[in-house]
Amino acid sequence: MKFGICCSPQQFATRDGETVAGLERLVEVLAAAGADYVEFPVAVVQAEGDVQGFEALRGALETHGLRAQAFNSFIPGHQRIVGEVDLNAVLAFCQVALSRCKALGAEVIVLGSGSARRVPEGFDAQRARSQFIEFCRELAPIADDVQVDIAIEPLNKREDNFCNSVQDGAALMDEITHPRIRLLADLYHMSEENEPMQNVADAGARLAHTHVADRARVAPGTAAEEEDFVGFFRALRAADYRARCSFEGSFDNVETQIAPMIQFLQRRWRESA
Repeated sequence: MKFGICCSPQQFATRDGETVAGLERLVEVLAAAGADYVEFPVAVVQAEGDVQGFEALRGALETHGLRAQAFNSFIPGHQRIVGEVDLNAVLAFCQVALSRCKALGAEVIVLGSGSARRVPEGFDAQRARSQFIEFCRELAPIADDVQVDIAIEPLNKREDNFCNSVQDGAALMDEITHPRIRLLADLYHMSEENEPMQNVADAGARLAHTHVADRARVAPGTAAEEEDFVGFFRALRAADYRARCSFEGSFDNVETQIAPMIQFLQRRWRESA
C-alpha cells in the first residue's frame, strides 16, 4: 500500500505571499518524510486561470521526484453538476483540469465536491441522480483520453445530501457502467455514518482510492481515541485493494507530524495482515 497526504501548497505559504517558495518547501518536507505521493486539491492546477502557477507546481514536484498521484475537491461549487447545470461549461473545465492533473502524475481524481452535487431544496431527487449519472457518463471519455480514474467519494450527511455511503457510491458506479468511473472509501465519512466495514470488502474491484482520518480529523496516532484503522485496512485487504491511502485532515505542525503519521499508518497496515 502506498501512503500519501492530502494537502495544499498554502500550508507553506511565505509571509510575503510567494507561493512558489511555499510549495517547494512543502514538497521537500513530504519527500523527506517518506510520503509515497501527494494528493492536492484540483484548484492548484488553476484550470480556470493561466498556466504560471501550474508550471511552478510542476517544477517543484519534478525537483524532488514526488508525484501528485491523486487530486481531490474536483468540481468547484459554481460548476454545478446537480440542479441548474451547464453541462458543456463544466465538461470544458474538466477537460483542462484533468489534462493538467495528469501532467503532474495523476492516476485518480476524487469526485466528492459536495457543494457542486448537493441537491437543491425542493429539487427532484431522482432527476438529480439522473443528472449526476449523465455527468459521469459524459466525463468518462475525457478521463479515458488522459488515462485517469474518477473515484466517486461518499460524504457524510452533514456535508452532502446525495451520496452518503460506500454502498450508495457502488450503486451509482454500477449504474454509470464505465471502467473509468470508480469508487472511493473514506474511513472518516464511514465512521460519521456508522457504515459497516463489510461495505468496503463488498466494494471489491470497484475501489480506486481511499482516505483515512480520525473522527477529529487530526493526524492518525494523535487523537484521544484511535479510529479503527486496522479494521478498515482488513476490509481493504478483503476487497483485494492495495493501491493508495491518503490521510485527509489537519496538522498542528506539518514538518514534524508527517513522518510519524506515515509510519503509524504503515504499522496499522502491517497489523491488518
